[in-house]
Amino acid sequence: MTKPAATIFCLSLALGAAGAPRAAAEAGLTAAPALNAPMGARSAAMGQASAAVPGSAESLNYNPGALAFTPGSNIFASYLSGFDYTGHGFMAAPLKFGAFVFTPGYLYFNGGSMNLNLSDGTTGKVTAEDDRTAYASGAWRPVKRLGLGATLKHTRIVLAETASASALNYDFGALYVLDGGLSLGASYMNSGGGFKFEEKADPAPAVRRLGAAYRLELTPPNLLDPSTDLVFCEVLFTADWAGIYRERGYYQAGAELKMGMPMNLTLDLRAGYLLGRAAEGMTFGLGLGRDKWTFGYSLGAAKEINTRQQASLGYKFN
Repeated sequence: MTKPAATIFCLSLALGAAGAPRAAAEAGLTAAPALNAPMGARSAAMGQASAAVPGSAESLNYNPGALAFTPGSNIFASYLSGFDYTGHGFMAAPLKFGAFVFTPGYLYFNGGSMNLNLSDGTTGKVTAEDDRTAYASGAWRPVKRLGLGATLKHTRIVLAETASASALNYDFGALYVLDGGLSLGASYMNSGGGFKFEEKADPAPAVRRLGAAYRLELTPPNLLDPSTDLVFCEVLFTADWAGIYRERGYYQAGAELKMGMPMNLTLDLRAGYLLGRAAEGMTFGLGLGRDKWTFGYSLGAAKEINTRQQASLGYKFN
C-alpha cells in the first residue's frame, strides 16, 4: 500500500470511530454529509420538511425552485450546533430582480478535533474534518404560480488537515403554488461529481425530495383565542419525502403557527417530526420578527446523543 493510501486509510478509520454517531444521524453515508445538514432554524424546527415551502433563503438547502417566490432581497445567517459537538455555519443572500432571484451562499462544517497518530510518525491534535461550500443559485418564475431553480456549488473537504478533495455539484428544483394555499415541490440535490481522495471517488450525498405544504389563514385572527389582540394569524402544514443515496426513503412533517401582533411584531411557533430515523425524532422551535429583522431558534430532540440546536438571523432589504 502506498504512503498516501495508507494515510487516507488511517484517517478514514480514525474519523469513522470518532464520528460514528454523527454519520448515523446525518443523511447520506457518503462523502460530504454536511451538504444535507438542516440549515435554517425554521426548516429544522418543522422537521426538515421544506421542499414545498416558498420564499425563504433556507430553500437553498431544500429546493432552489422555491427561491423564485422570495418576496424581496434579504440576507440570512444560521449556526447549527450539531451531533457529537460538531458545528455548521450557513449564509445566503437572495437578491430579487423582477421575476429572477440570484442567491449566493456559503456553508462550512467543523468536525471538531481529534488526536492524530499515523504509521509514519505524524502525531498531534487536528481538526477532524473541515468542509467549505460556495453556492451560486438562480431561480425564475416563468409564470405566476411556477418557480424553477438551479444551484451550482463547489465543496472542498479536508480530513485531519492531511487529505483533501473537492467536487462540483448541482441542485435542481421546481415549486408550484395552487389555489387555496396548497403548494407542491420537487428537487434533486447534490448531483454531479464525487470526492476523490486518491484513486476511487466517494459519491456526493445525492437526495431526491418531494413535498407538499398547505397554508391556512385564520379569520378572524383571534379565532383560537378571542382574548388575544392579533393582526393576522395563519397555520402552515408541510410534509416531505426524501430519498437519500444508498438509503431508503424517509418521511418528515411539520407545522407552523404564525401570529402578527401590534407594533409590527410577529411570533411563530413550530414543531415537526422525522419518521424512521435512528437518532432524530421531534423538533421544536420559535421565530420572532419586527420590522425588517427576523430571528429563529430550533431544537432537535435526539434519541441517544446530544441534541441539535440552531439559531438564525435574517434582515430584509425591501
